[in-house]
Amino acid sequence: MNTASNAAAAHATAATNKTFFGKLRALALHALNLHLQNCAVIAEAYRRPQ
Repeated sequence: MNTASNAAAAHATAATNKTFFGKLRALALHALNLHLQNCAVIAEAYRRPQ
């Protein structure tokens, strides 16, 4: 995964994490990151020969 963009997104949300929408945005970014990691695991398992 691209951890540089994840770190940048986490750093960008640190300043806006005070409001409700800032917290919601941080939660959405975290959920998206977990989803993409899950997709990468599934793609890797699918790519490997049986």
